[in-house]
Amino acid sequence: MSHPHIGERLRRYRREAKKTLLDVASAAGVSVGFLSQAERNLTGISISSLANIAKALNVPMRALLEQPSQDAPDSHQGQRQRYAVGSQRQTYERLSSRFPGHQINAVKMTMPVGYTSEEVSHDGDEFVYVLSGQARYVVAGTRYDLAVGDSLHFDAHQPHSVANIAQDVTEVISVGTMRIFDDAGATV
Repeated sequence: MSHPHIGERLRRYRREAKKTLLDVASAAGVSVGFLSQAERNLTGISISSLANIAKALNVPMRALLEQPSQDAPDSHQGQRQRYAVGSQRQTYERLSSRFPGHQINAVKMTMPVGYTSEEVSHDGDEFVYVLSGQARYVVAGTRYDLAVGDSLHFDAHQPHSVANIAQDVTEVISVGTMRIFDDAGATV
């Protein structure tokens, strides 16, 4: 599931809200240049940044990105739907389900060789665990190089980014308390 025209959606909702690039970028914790590039589909955007932008625009996340629902408490390898944000080569698989009062949201991220995310900060905790390859997380200026089996738990209010530093695809489980899914009918 890919959404190559996510930039147009971002621009349309921003204009409907009568907000400037600076208004939205400031509220979402991203740079004006990054948001401008995202609106023109010139850069990839992480789910976390997209959720921050949706909040800044006061629109539901699903208005910007359709993500697979996960109603059952169990999910199985090979049966989950992979999706991307825009035309990005980084893909996600949703792992967490939803029920009234749920607190965590989990995805499996697959990062291609050379992938580097933008820097982002958001509400809540974030926990990551490396399944394959090598990931470099930079949290509040401190670098953490993680190999298979390594994990990192941090306060996501701190600016952070991730990069694939392996010569192959890197897969990471990411679990956080930030609301990255807002299924229709879900209790928020």
